[in-house]
Amino acid sequence: MLTPGLRWFLGIAAALALIAGVLLFGLATETDRFFSWTIEPPLTAAFLGAAYWAAFALLAAAARETAWPPARAAIPPVFAIAVLLLVATLIHLDKFDMDSIFGWFWLIVYIGVTPLLVFLVIRQARQPAPEPRRGAIPLTPPVRLALALQGAVMLLLGAALFIAPADADALWPWTLTPLTARAIGAFLVGFGVGAAYGMLEDDLSLLRGAALAYASLGALELAAIALHGSDVTADGPGVALYVAFCATVLATGVYGLVRERSAASRS
Repeated sequence: MLTPGLRWFLGIAAALALIAGVLLFGLATETDRFFSWTIEPPLTAAFLGAAYWAAFALLAAAARETAWPPARAAIPPVFAIAVLLLVATLIHLDKFDMDSIFGWFWLIVYIGVTPLLVFLVIRQARQPAPEPRRGAIPLTPPVRLALALQGAVMLLLGAALFIAPADADALWPWTLTPLTARAIGAFLVGFGVGAAYGMLEDDLSLLRGAALAYASLGALELAAIALHGSDVTADGPGVALYVAFCATVLATGVYGLVRERSAASRS
């Protein structure tokens, strides 16, 4: 069974991710007034808002579960994102609006999330082991290949943006600051970790929330660039590759959802 403490954590984290998505995606041009730091251009804010909304889908689905196995898919990506965003915050603390509640709230949340999540997962691990599940839905070889390629791209690109944000112009289709490069890198690493976890789990019946989050990520990032395409600065095939990659993420997530639902209806 999923412990009450971990379920509460997932539910509260889902609510915070939903709010962050509204502030960043819905108010992409107003971050100087309604967010923890000013984000320019608006496409960057929309990208981060889309990532938070995808995280919301993952966390909300996990919080609704009563058992640990289908909920645990949220833990690796959320932990990776939280740790990296905390590191980015501490490196660039001077960029945050610490004269407002937004800056302090961000700092307090990310300082507290990591140790609290570790504590709750340790408590969860001490619970009796669940009975073996029946009716597993293994990933098909094409889906495994897609996740492997997408995960590798997100992990490598995310790590590069986080470690060397000064080189972001050569890696990303619009202008990033060192802080926003690291923030985007944190989410890319987190979702790359999620893709790798999905391959290791290899059971769509346990990855429904992950598939929904993956489809949401692809769709929302496409919406972000459609709304704020004027912020793109890259020449050549960079933008086309970015859009194509987001489309493959969307397709992979939708396929996972459809296959899981189809297999569940036959069982």
